[in-house]
Amino acid sequence: MNNSTISLQRLGSLVKLSLHLNLKRMLYTVCIGLGVVIIYLFMFNSVGGINTIMNRDMYFNQHEFFFVLSLYISGFVFSGSSFIRFRTKQGTIDYLMIPASNTEKFFSEVLLTTLVYPLFFLLIYWLFSVLANSMLNSVFPAFFMPFSLNIAPYGLGLMFYFFIQAIFLFGAASFQKIPLMKILLWILLVAVSIVLSFYVTASSVDYSKGTDELAAIRISESLLLYYWHFWAIPIGLVFWLLAFLKLKEKEA
Repeated sequence: MNNSTISLQRLGSLVKLSLHLNLKRMLYTVCIGLGVVIIYLFMFNSVGGINTIMNRDMYFNQHEFFFVLSLYISGFVFSGSSFIRFRTKQGTIDYLMIPASNTEKFFSEVLLTTLVYPLFFLLIYWLFSVLANSMLNSVFPAFFMPFSLNIAPYGLGLMFYFFIQAIFLFGAASFQKIPLMKILLWILLVAVSIVLSFYVTASSVDYSKGTDELAAIRISESLLLYYWHFWAIPIGLVFWLLAFLKLKEKEA
């Protein structure tokens, strides 16, 4: 049995261990995501939603939107609370004493947050949609669209989640206390800085310049906005690297 086979087996065992240790946390964060859907439906749109249902419209037909929205919220919470043993000194020591390399530990967390949790949430959301549709159909005389397990229509949204959650994974590896709140604060500050930079750039455009130069500026701005999903790829790769280096730093 070669070293690569042994490493894959050890990685698989580490993922199983991580899944076992984080199962309750996965269930808690799934409940957060589904709670967002329920609040949106029955609180913020209670009057309009009930009226639409009574008018026999297909109000509850946005499962794909709700799935992506709730996955983002719950998935970011889940990733931001990773490396949960780092919250205490003894927990950090216990985690670092696990007989596996830094690379294996890192990839087990990446697999858990980027593949295992989204698939787990997809299954739970499908069960939730079946239950919700059955309950609503039995109460109101309306037709509700079922949730499809075909993820192709929202592939870009899932790709964005796949890479951007790396920011929250990095925050979980970096901050010992309230990592989720700290990384959200940093994201807010960066987002405000980006918006301000766009505003300053737009306000400083000299409209007396030639039309060709103005057209080039508009085209570049349009490309940035149109392909915003794909900016997640380099951002995610950078933060995965930073999270890995932070893990190595803790072991040192």
